[in-house]
Amino acid sequence: MRKVGLIILALVVLLTLAGGGVAVYLLVIAPKSHTEADAVDPSDPPPPPVPKRPAFIPLEPFSVYVKPEGQPAREIIVILHLEVPPDNVPQVNERMHLLRDAYIRELLKGDPIEVPARFTAKDLYVVRDRLRGPTEQVMGKGLVTQVLLLNIIGQLK
Repeated sequence: MRKVGLIILALVVLLTLAGGGVAVYLLVIAPKSHTEADAVDPSDPPPPPVPKRPAFIPLEPFSVYVKPEGQPAREIIVILHLEVPPDNVPQVNERMHLLRDAYIRELLKGDPIEVPARFTAKDLYVVRDRLRGPTEQVMGKGLVTQVLLLNIIGQLK
């Protein structure tokens, strides 16, 4: 008899818990989903699209001549990437050979770039700035977002 009472008590507890779960769902969770659906007005404009992440197109390394303070001019290698909106990548790739030629002409003209004796990539941002003009001439305005100077490699003597 005692076992039957425990079983009945366990069933009552289980039914109470199940009923509480159903009540919480009906009173708390279900009304929120209806109010969210009602809150969306069909005449409202759709939310703006999520902006696409830019694409980065690596360029082959370029030689640049620098003149560190108190030292003779020397050649270093710069590693550049182009920051491009993803939709513009095919157009940039089509004209890449023209862009490389324009970059080489720009980087080889003029005197070596004056830099401190111990220089870093930040000291060579002038290279990045000099390449904006040829980029816009070859690619057109707005096709390439930015020329990025990633790294420099000093040549061994």
